[in-house]
Amino acid sequence: MSDTTLDQFGGQTPKVAPEPEPEQKIILNQQDSHVYERIKSQPKTIEEIEIKFEDKKDPNKHRLSLPDEVVAHEKKFAFRWIYKTKRGIDEACDVRGWKIVSRSLFPDLPKHLFAVSGGVERGDVILGFMPKDKAIALREEPGKQSSELIKNTFSKHKDDPRYYKPSDSETDKVVMI
Repeated sequence: MSDTTLDQFGGQTPKVAPEPEPEQKIILNQQDSHVYERIKSQPKTIEEIEIKFEDKKDPNKHRLSLPDEVVAHEKKFAFRWIYKTKRGIDEACDVRGWKIVSRSLFPDLPKHLFAVSGGVERGDVILGFMPKDKAIALREEPGKQSSELIKNTFSKHKDDPRYYKPSDSETDKVVMI
């Protein structure tokens, strides 16, 4: 068999082996993308998995504990997990002033902490942060409102004669039985 073929005009052209088509990956949604990235980052052989097995679980940490690398930034910033729903993110960012932890804002954090979305995620929550002073003021606000409401409730009818205010002493108006 020859290594040439006849073209449409009768001339001879060399045979070229067809190139194998590159493997195409079709990513349909964010979840597929996340699974694809996880599979890419896994070890390629079973032997690598068996060698690297280490079980160092700290009983004092749960899945929503801050990553150890983020704890170093707690002197300047307060961190909070935000629900990864549109409403949850909009409420936290637009109303409360939280910012989402990203690689551009924290370049010293390791890449493995960041998900496909660009933030630090755990399940259905994403990590947010704000300056510590602002977070403390934001967290103290409900307590201040509650104290003010109680104070106003007791002083609401202070000088109104239609309301009885009990006292510890007996008077002519009130006779204790």
